[in-house]
Amino acid sequence: MRLSVKIFLGVFVALCFGMKLQAQETEGSAEPEKKKTRLSVMVAGAAGNFAITETKFNTIYSNRSISRIYMAGIGTSVFYFIGKYREFWATGKSDVANVAVTGKADWKQKFYSAGIRLHSDDHPIYAEVLYVLTRAEESITTIDPVVEELTAKEETENKGVGFSVGLTLKIAGPFRIFVEGEYCMMLKKGRNQFGRANPELGGVCGSAGVQFVL
Repeated sequence: MRLSVKIFLGVFVALCFGMKLQAQETEGSAEPEKKKTRLSVMVAGAAGNFAITETKFNTIYSNRSISRIYMAGIGTSVFYFIGKYREFWATGKSDVANVAVTGKADWKQKFYSAGIRLHSDDHPIYAEVLYVLTRAEESITTIDPVVEELTAKEETENKGVGFSVGLTLKIAGPFRIFVEGEYCMMLKKGRNQFGRANPELGGVCGSAGVQFVL
């Protein structure tokens, strides 16, 4: 996971640097073409696959739903102020070490993000820096045998930053399709009702969807 994160952040930085160089080359040309700055609005919807960082997650939650992602932004031909909302669900079986338990585990997680998207009307690649708040609700029940310590419902919260890179392609009029990769790194995990540190709720999400830009 650490290697993949380093690669992801390296690509993000390289893309940002490349976009900056492209802008400088345009400004430094002999007769630069002047473009009118216009305000644009973007709304988008996507579906994605989220891989959570928490390593113990996979021991219980084997069935995961495709994440639903919604986003909106307002800005110019250089950058957007952008907001995102993402939902993630997973189900599995209750799990206790050395005990055969019949039961159910449910995980519901929501991401709220806000930040800046750097892009260019002449370039299909974009990059984002985001502030991320994520909340998760976990409900575990046992049927046979009943384990009181395991049968519980808890809510946890993490705060951190997100880095995204994406590729857009115009298809018709104001409509575009896009693919995107996002990595969320949690900086503040908080503590649960028992005083223990919350689990790491960040991770990597790959998604694809449709944008409407006006």
